[in-house]
Amino acid sequence: MINNKKFFLIYIVCFFLFLTLILFPNYNSKTKLFTYFVKEKIESPFIFVTNEVRDLFLVLNLNFDYMNTIKKLEGENNYLRSINKYLLILTSKYSEQNKIFHQSSIKLPISVGVEVLGDRNLVYNKNFIINKGSNHGLVIGDYIIDGLNIVGRVVNINLDTSEVVTVKSINYGEEVFINGKSYIVSGTNNNYLSFLRQKDSTEIPDFQSGDIAVVHLDNAILRLGIVSFENNQPILLTSDITNLENLRAVTSD
Repeated sequence: MINNKKFFLIYIVCFFLFLTLILFPNYNSKTKLFTYFVKEKIESPFIFVTNEVRDLFLVLNLNFDYMNTIKKLEGENNYLRSINKYLLILTSKYSEQNKIFHQSSIKLPISVGVEVLGDRNLVYNKNFIINKGSNHGLVIGDYIIDGLNIVGRVVNINLDTSEVVTVKSINYGEEVFINGKSYIVSGTNNNYLSFLRQKDSTEIPDFQSGDIAVVHLDNAILRLGIVSFENNQPILLTSDITNLENLRAVTSD
């Protein structure tokens, strides 16, 4: 290995020699040219290292910029995915409404439009408040629907407001029909309802994944959910309540 101290001393001597030649240009020209040659050779490794460090720094900065760009694009992609999901929900909703209003074979229940006034995010007990009450013909037990999908039922009522328990709530219970047979389901505070064995019934359910659970009214059939399985146990998946606009209350008046 080259002795660093000797190398440094040689560099110092050459530097002062070069400085002397500049200050005293009367020295022999060959000596001056040789000194420039030595100076260039000594400086070349330092210049090389400097350029390498500079290039590495530029590459690291460029990589950092690319990482920020990728992160920004991922955020925009996630935003566009959420918009796409919301638009798919609207499309499916309007498609179902189009089917309801343009196919005469579907019976439409008598209903009144409602607006959500409070607890829109279902934070406290999976319930929300609407702007219709007994003055508008509502009674306890009336269904709140989105299209023909059941969103919940009225549990408390006032003159101009009502409280609705949603199908997500653990306090929600219902008798549904699947393939013409009756079953009892109960809410779970999740996006599904669980099946309860009926009293004095030993019949084992024989439904399959994808079967539709409906509720029969006098003048219409409402849909509560779709049968699925979790850990080999049947559950009833409900519609994800993400949009509480355009809800209606089914009334008998």
